[in-house]
Amino acid sequence: MGVFQRMRIRLLAAGLVGVSILLSQGCVYFANRYEPHPEVMAVEVTPGQSIASSGVELKIINWNIGYAGMGKDSDFILDHGSQYRPLSKDLVAKNLLAINDHLANAKADVLMLQEVAKRSWNTYQTDVYKALQVRLPSYDWTYSLDVLTRWVPWPLTIRNGNATASLIPIASAETRALTLEPNFFLGMFRKQYRMHITRLEHEVAWVLVNIHLSAFDDEKDAVREKQLQEVVDFAQQEYLKGNHVVIGGDWNLRLAPKEFPHTTAIEDLFWVRDLPQESIPEGWTWGVDPLVPTVRSANKPYVEGENYVLIIDGFLVSPNVEVLAIQTDNLNFEHTDHHPVSITVRAR
Repeated sequence: MGVFQRMRIRLLAAGLVGVSILLSQGCVYFANRYEPHPEVMAVEVTPGQSIASSGVELKIINWNIGYAGMGKDSDFILDHGSQYRPLSKDLVAKNLLAINDHLANAKADVLMLQEVAKRSWNTYQTDVYKALQVRLPSYDWTYSLDVLTRWVPWPLTIRNGNATASLIPIASAETRALTLEPNFFLGMFRKQYRMHITRLEHEVAWVLVNIHLSAFDDEKDAVREKQLQEVVDFAQQEYLKGNHVVIGGDWNLRLAPKEFPHTTAIEDLFWVRDLPQESIPEGWTWGVDPLVPTVRSANKPYVEGENYVLIIDGFLVSPNVEVLAIQTDNLNFEHTDHHPVSITVRAR
């Protein structure tokens, strides 16, 4: 095979990889109009080895772990960066080890995680979800895909989603559909926005809603604002039934007005929008640490004081839930592009 033939094959392969990740990694979103997912889908619960003693008070950690591939050395192509995936499998392994260590040491009752990958092209076939389960076997685990590929060759497949784990027995779990982006691409790549709902029955009836809203929707479509309203409407209905509701996740809307030093160009902030506070019912309480940013811009690898940082991760709790403590752990975005946020709540 001649040198020019080899170059053509390599360019073609690189192009296929680039197109696959570009269309499926949750930044260009596709809905299959001919086979829509059901409004409500049950989620399997994998039982753990032990349970917590009480469910009246909960410590919950929320964390977008960036499929263990978005540490300080990474950027992302659709954030105006240059990378389609992490630089190496070793980097994924290093990030995953640190993420697991932090979660194990935190000793939370509940984990609410986003961007949790199964074996995927963007993790060099590392099963992040399985590694979490192995390291943290005491928890009941639930998982739902929100980014998936179909009819794509195995090396390029992507499986990414949300996971909620609990030391208190999980009675049931389900997902509920949210508004989708208006685009689609032959049904090959899907971004299925859904609430990941977990119900606990142990002294107190808890409804935990794990969310990851749209990030790159056009402002005129206002997809993330529509999703926000759908999440709030569902949560309000559950509260009126007498349940204790905690919504946690990556809202992709600025939750606090705090500004931090940066040198990021305005054109790289195209995705930043504020949460419309008028959408929140009276009596509901935010669990947000106003002092520490929870996400950094991914247009370049992280450099403190240069990347734009803001607060988009946190909790919203129903009026029958009291917030006892809230804290964002500042890890300097070493192993993910988000910081973990922990909240301690008690049923009123």
